[in-house]
This record gives sequence, C-alpha cells and structure tokens, in this order.
Amino acid sequence: MPTPHWLKIALIALIALEVSLLSTQAQRHGVEPQVTTGSPAGLVKKIEPEYPIGFITHGVKGRGRFRLTLNAKSGLVDEVKIVQSTGYPDLNKLAVKALLQWQFKPGTPSPVEVPVEFEIRGGNRILH
Repeated sequence: MPTPHWLKIALIALIALEVSLLSTQAQRHGVEPQVTTGSPAGLVKKIEPEYPIGFITHGVKGRGRFRLTLNAKSGLVDEVKIVQSTGYPDLNKLAVKALLQWQFKPGTPSPVEVPVEFEIRGGNRILH
C-alpha cells in the first residue's frame, strides 16, 4: 500500500525539526565542534571531514591516524587505511570519505600518514 503524500511531508518536516532542535541545543550550551587534520607536504586539495550535529550533541569525539596511498602520476588518493581508529566506526567512515577526496602534487612520496581529530570544545556535556 503506497504511503500518502501528506504523511511523507510530515515525516520530512519532523526530521528537519529534530535536526534544528539538536543544532539549537548545541549552540545554547556553547558547544563548538572542530575537525583537525594534518597538512602533509605536497597537499594541493584538502576536504575536511563532516561532523554531524547528532554526533556532537551525544559527545562522540575521537582521534585517529590514516595511511593514504597516492597515485604517483595524478596525485589522487587511491586508498585509505585506518592505522589507528578514532574509536567510532562512523567517525572513521567520515574521515575516510573526506581523505579519499584529497589531492597531492604528482610524484609526492607515498604512503602518507594523516592524523584526524574530531573534538568538541566549550559548553557542558549534554546528557540524554
């Protein structure tokens, strides 16, 4: 049985409201999310990992190290391996997704190790 159109709209509106409330709650507590990544030699294009508000409001943070295998001709990242986990599989996936978009000068020595840290500064820890 197909779902009525109004029900789909109501569900989307509820999800948007939840995200908005989480963001407002984080701001009210003075929480400042930050993702820090290394900047190795030869780096020409850097994409920072996403840090979803749901992770921030639940205090999910971590620090990891990732090994990038580079294509010598193009400078693109061919592979990312987790050397040290952030402690959360979802944070690892967000880091890998961003690191795969990095680009280096052609001929940059490979592999390259990069630290990635997801941290939350300021505010009080929000408990649910």
